[in-house]
Amino acid sequence: MKITIISLDKWGYNEFIAEEIAKRGISVNHIDFYKFKYSYPSFLHKALNFFTKTLFNYNFKREHLNRVLMEMIENQEKQDVTLIIKGDNLSVSTIKKIKNNTNLLVTFLNDSMARYPRMKRVYPYFDKVYSFDPDDVAKNNFNFISNYIYFDIKNKDNTTQEHTVFNISSLDKRSKTMPQFATYFKQKNINYKLIAFSNEKSKELEDLNIECTTKTYSLETVLNLVKKSEILLDLQRPNQKGLSFRVLEGIGLNKKIITTNTDVKNYDFYNPNNIAIVDSTNIKISENFFKTKYEELTPEIVQKYHISSWVNEVFNLN
Repeated sequence: MKITIISLDKWGYNEFIAEEIAKRGISVNHIDFYKFKYSYPSFLHKALNFFTKTLFNYNFKREHLNRVLMEMIENQEKQDVTLIIKGDNLSVSTIKKIKNNTNLLVTFLNDSMARYPRMKRVYPYFDKVYSFDPDDVAKNNFNFISNYIYFDIKNKDNTTQEHTVFNISSLDKRSKTMPQFATYFKQKNINYKLIAFSNEKSKELEDLNIECTTKTYSLETVLNLVKKSEILLDLQRPNQKGLSFRVLEGIGLNKKIITTNTDVKNYDFYNPNNIAIVDSTNIKISENFFKTKYEELTPEIVQKYHISSWVNEVFNLN
C-alpha cells in the first residue's frame, strides 16, 4: 500500500500522521509544502504580488507552490490513497492532476470554510471529505473527525507543574480575548503563562505579563510548556467550532481546560469538573474549578481521540 500526504505543516502536527502510518509498515510520503521556499526575483515582483493578490486573487507564491507540486506528482508512481490537508492553496487543475495519480483522494479540513472560503472551490473534487468543524459537516454532508492527540498516551506524565494556566496562540482576531483572561487571572492571583505570536508589542500586554514573540516555537517546546501547566486555556477562533490541539492535549495529559468554545459540551469527553466553558466578555470561573482534581476519562474515550484511531478511520485501516 502506498500513501501520500500533502499539507502545509507549519507547526509539525501533520508529520505525526505520516509517522503513525509508517509504524504500520506502509509506504508513506509526506509532501510538506511549507518547505517550498519562494524568493521574489525583485522588489518589483513583491510589490506587484501585493496588488495582484488583492485585486485579482492571483498570488505568485501560490502559483509557485502549485507548479512545484505538479512537477512532483508527475514523477510519482500511482498511489493507493492521497490525503490533502485543507488544500485551499491548491488550484482545481492541481487537485485534478493529483486525483488522476491516486486510487482514492481524501481531504481533511482542519479549518472552517467560514475562515477559508477558498476551500469551497476544491472540496467537490475529492472522493471523501473529512472536517473537524461540526457546522461544515452539517451543511455539506461531510464526514466528521476532530483533530487528534499526537503523542503517546500509554505512559503517565510526571512533569513538575510550574504554571497554573497556560496558553500559546496568535493574537489575530483574538487580540482582546487573551488580555481579558490575563486581567482576570491577575485579579484572582492565579499564576499564568500566556504567549502571543504578534509583531506588535504594547504596554497593555507588557503590564499583563503576556509574552509577545515573533519566533516559531517547535511543537516539542510547546508540548513541554503544556506539560508544565495544570490548566490549559483554549481561545476559540471566530467562526470556528472545531477542537483545537489545546483541547486534545488536555485530554491526552489529564489537564483541566478553560475554553471559549461552547461546542465542547457536545463531546463525550465533556465533564464540567474538567472543562470550564467561559464567555470571554464576562469571565466567571468557580473557585472550586481550580481546587478540585481532574476526573480521569475512560481509556476508551481517550483512545478514540488518539492519532492511531484517527489514522485507522481516515485511511480505512481498521
